Amino acid sequence: MPKYHPLYEVMKPDEVAECVEGISDEIYRKLWSFTDLYKGPPPEVAEEPTPGIDSLSKFWNKLSITEQAALNIAAFKHMKQHRA
Repeated sequence: MPKYHPLYEVMKPDEVAECVEGISDEIYRKLWSFTDLYKGPPPEVAEEPTPGIDSLSKFWNKLSITEQAALNIAAFKHMKQHRA
């Protein structure tokens, strides 16, 4: 299994779904499904990141290798785009 991009240690799945470009509709829906498993405040209550709590890294093992690879590619593109 691929290791997750460092961005996913901070961003929650719903934030990734909404803010990272290049996420397929299928992965988008799967990321949002993880909100039911959050231990911190739900997205409708707290939109701010809660580093270490409910980050995508906590749910990484629930994704297929193909989904993980696609998310890592999207993260690298996202970081490149936002550094320019």
